[in-house]
Amino acid sequence: MKVCVVIFAVCASPALAGDPVFTPPAGCTGFLTVQQANCKVAQYWTCEKDPDGIQWRADIGQTSVTYLGKIDAEAQWLESYDFSPSRQTNLQQPATDPANLTELLATGVDSYDFIIVDAKTQQRTRVVGYDRIVEYNVTVDGEPLHRTEFSARFVNPGSNTALLEVSGREYVSAKHRRFFGGTRTREMGDRKVVVDSSPIEFIYPGEDGFFASTPLYGCSLEMASLSAALKGPMP
Repeated sequence: MKVCVVIFAVCASPALAGDPVFTPPAGCTGFLTVQQANCKVAQYWTCEKDPDGIQWRADIGQTSVTYLGKIDAEAQWLESYDFSPSRQTNLQQPATDPANLTELLATGVDSYDFIIVDAKTQQRTRVVGYDRIVEYNVTVDGEPLHRTEFSARFVNPGSNTALLEVSGREYVSAKHRRFFGGTRTREMGDRKVVVDSSPIEFIYPGEDGFFASTPLYGCSLEMASLSAALKGPMP
């Protein structure tokens, strides 16, 4: 198995033990691997050329990289790349109400109101919502986290028509200054999809499984969900 994303020269090449090992771009250093509940493994890294606080994440499924994302020190969603189907979106700056992790950690709640732009079509989407800490100092696989709830509306900025609503619970890390997944519900009209991307294992450099590219949890459930989704429309 070999997984490559040409845009960033991100490749996973076979390891001696048989499990592919993810390799970030040249000049970048990985700092964390997270095995998730939704048959994906997330890889995290920073790059020397980036400003302080910039982090990258790649989600890998059973066969390929499915997502790349870039955030800043306030956990603002700067760039994202989806690969099924292929799509790049960028944050329009300055934001009306930028996501602010410092405020969330200090007060327990943070609102946001920003625009994302499709890099190909230039279609703009307004995202309005909030994050709130609902449980402090929870531990997942030895990792100290806070549990959050969130709600976000994706709307047409011209007509203010709702395109998508997403809500659920996640985790936020003061140590890593970023969010980790949880259970989220995506609603588009009368269609609803629930996804659980909760973290199961946190793996650091030098530990077994660091930058391994094979997801370990929830893969049988993921395939069952996909089979069901293919029988009907899905957002």
